[in-house]
Amino acid sequence: MEKKTFTLIEQYAKSLVEVALEKGSLAVIQSETESLISVYETTNLNNFLSSPAVSHDERVKLVKLLQESSSEYMSNFLEVILQNEREVYLYQILIAVLEEISVATNEYDVLITTAIPLSEEQRERILSFVQGKFGIVAGRLIEKNDESILGGFIISVNNTIIDTSIRSQLQQLKMNLK
Repeated sequence: MEKKTFTLIEQYAKSLVEVALEKGSLAVIQSETESLISVYETTNLNNFLSSPAVSHDERVKLVKLLQESSSEYMSNFLEVILQNEREVYLYQILIAVLEEISVATNEYDVLITTAIPLSEEQRERILSFVQGKFGIVAGRLIEKNDESILGGFIISVNNTIIDTSIRSQLQQLKMNLK
């Protein structure tokens, strides 16, 4: 992605989060943003809105449909997107909005990969560990099971990874033996 495009996306995201903070509607904007991202991911909406084969009028109609079920601030935001003809970047902007909200609230999602599903007690201990280790408020705990790690866990929070998996330990041992 070009630096100019990245800056544009970042500016739109920051603007929406600033308004949400100012108006005390951050939780609503976060919820709506997550819902819109879910719509994008389940319907492949991004390909439709970014396709050169789709006319601008059709894109506008689709974004207007999204506006109908949105709060006042999200609706206004989507209107600005339409006025400036930035609907092609809407998905990337929504992803950036969630990142900006995380920075503003110091609340980050925690992705944990384990070989087997975790118990409720283990989930709570991991959330407590992450909050203490990283000094953040843990948002959602997203659990992923991957038998190939053999044991241990991999935690990913805010671009930081803790990998205690047996797979990575075996790889390190292999590298040390060379």
